[in-house]
Amino acid sequence: MARTKHDETAPGEYGRTLGRYRNVRSHRAILTATNQLIAELGYGRLTIEGVAARAGVGKATVYRWWPSKGALVVDALSENRAAPPAHDTGSLRTDLVRAVEYVIDVLTASPEGSIIPALTADLVGDPTLAEMFRTRILRPRRVVVEQMLHRAVERGELPPDVDVALILDSCVGAVFYRLVVSGEPVDDTLAARLVDLVLAGVSSRRDEPPGEPRPGRAGRAPGSSSRARAR
Repeated sequence: MARTKHDETAPGEYGRTLGRYRNVRSHRAILTATNQLIAELGYGRLTIEGVAARAGVGKATVYRWWPSKGALVVDALSENRAAPPAHDTGSLRTDLVRAVEYVIDVLTASPEGSIIPALTADLVGDPTLAEMFRTRILRPRRVVVEQMLHRAVERGELPPDVDVALILDSCVGAVFYRLVVSGEPVDDTLAARLVDLVLAGVSSRRDEPPGEPRPGRAGRAPGSSSRARAR
């Protein structure tokens, strides 16, 4: 019995999958070609035309599955990169230093690290692509470290109300800022120094007397304002 158009676009997830990946060989060839060309050319010089030629498909085939170069690259990266190792030595400092060292290694010594700064500009201008990046690349990696920090809370190494996401952002964000913006060195000691600095801040907050008000910006008490001081 001949297949009809309806057969390829049947309702439900299976039908949608068939519609998108009805040629698995071409799909795989495109992702493989993308990863090869990323390593050879970088994100800026990568083109849909080049990927199509390397994969042996038409440009329209690529655009049928991916609306932009950024979407294609995010998909290729998510298929090509394993989740970070789940360190669990029983020591928060040791585990967190190793996690930050892994981030440094990815950003400085892998094709993915050279792509992410260039890809950032496209993420800013394309909210859909940005959410795809967070879902496919960022969150699967963050959750491993977040679980590590939650284990530290259970062991009593961190206070129960600690902002786990902020700890992670402070460590990883500092690495990214140095690499992309400030140009300050990212050396073999940076991971340990960042972790010690962040954990010292958490420890000092834990030692504050209960109920003591915390200063706002520039040492102001919460609720005060520059307008009030000017009177």
